[in-house]
Amino acid sequence: MNYLAVVIAVIYSIGLLWLCWSYWQTVRLVQQQPSFDATRRPVSPLPRLDVVIPVKDEEQHIAACVESVLEQDYPDLRVVVVNDRSADGTASMLQAIQDRDPRVNRLDIAELPAGLFGKPHAVHCAAAKLRGDVVVFLDSDFQLRPHCLSAIVGHLLDDRLDWLAVMGAPELTQFWERLLVPLFGALAYAWYDPRSISDQNSPDAIGSGFMCVRRSAYDAIGGHGAVVRAYDEDSALVRLAKQAGQRVAYVLTPDLFTLRFYGGLKKTIHGMTRTCIGGIKTLPRMFITLGALNFVSLLPIEILGGLAIARSFGVRIPWAPLWVCMALAHLFIAGALCWLIYDRARTSRWLSLAHPLGAVMMIGVCLRATRGLIRRGPITWRGTTY
Repeated sequence: MNYLAVVIAVIYSIGLLWLCWSYWQTVRLVQQQPSFDATRRPVSPLPRLDVVIPVKDEEQHIAACVESVLEQDYPDLRVVVVNDRSADGTASMLQAIQDRDPRVNRLDIAELPAGLFGKPHAVHCAAAKLRGDVVVFLDSDFQLRPHCLSAIVGHLLDDRLDWLAVMGAPELTQFWERLLVPLFGALAYAWYDPRSISDQNSPDAIGSGFMCVRRSAYDAIGGHGAVVRAYDEDSALVRLAKQAGQRVAYVLTPDLFTLRFYGGLKKTIHGMTRTCIGGIKTLPRMFITLGALNFVSLLPIEILGGLAIARSFGVRIPWAPLWVCMALAHLFIAGALCWLIYDRARTSRWLSLAHPLGAVMMIGVCLRATRGLIRRGPITWRGTTY
């Protein structure tokens, strides 16, 4: 029994060293996160710009998104909004904006061809309307600050990039998304280090709902026509661009725009499950994710609870004081790591105290995604089953 206890203690100690290393890596990521000076004025003259916004059933939010684009200080831009089979008042909202501002062009899609995914198909349909030398692909749940597009296109040109994937500040209003989204983001960056996206020798490729690209580079890889059957079309585009030798980058610019997430618990779980399937992709990676969530947030609680139960039944556990000390140290390190994660997400750092609850919910999301990977069954998103 003592020999087994020694083995378990050594393994646990190695796990704690890994947790300390993870904390240090997170600190380094925060310090070295790929970003740029949002106040810097672009050196290169700004070219003609097309902003493409695919939308489906977003009557409550689409006006704010489009208006934030029209209020940009960018000198020469057009907006192409693709209304993809909306069944609510989205079309009438867009028509009202279009009547006021001739820079807005609307394209209505009545049906989705079998076998294609809605968003990449919608954006692909807008290809014939593009006129700019640079294109921005923007999800409808973003709101831009007035200098956003000038800063991002300027960065693309000044750094001689072909593609730029951008992540802003999350707009988290409800409890469950405030608890879960920071943890979900930490998982994403654990699998896809933003610093490696620009490295041609790295296979990592991750896109975003805000993508800026030179038109010539976009056309060279076939545009969205090359990814109309891709579940994660934004990351697929970045992957194709890297394979073609194009220069890509992923940057965090929380001061340039905000993006809404899912809202209530049901929508948060459903949206994260869908993203989890497309992002983690394989069962081995999913099992590693499940193990990491349990180890970081739940294992010390499981150890302390097991010790308490054993003591209540009079069962002697070898080196019980040592296990208590190690579990408490584990809780402290995990808490410090989660404190940093919630701080970087610009939400309440005190929510980090509830990270075990968040881990339980995230394990539930990963289990749902695991079932989806095993069954390879249809996925329903925004009223369409794929």
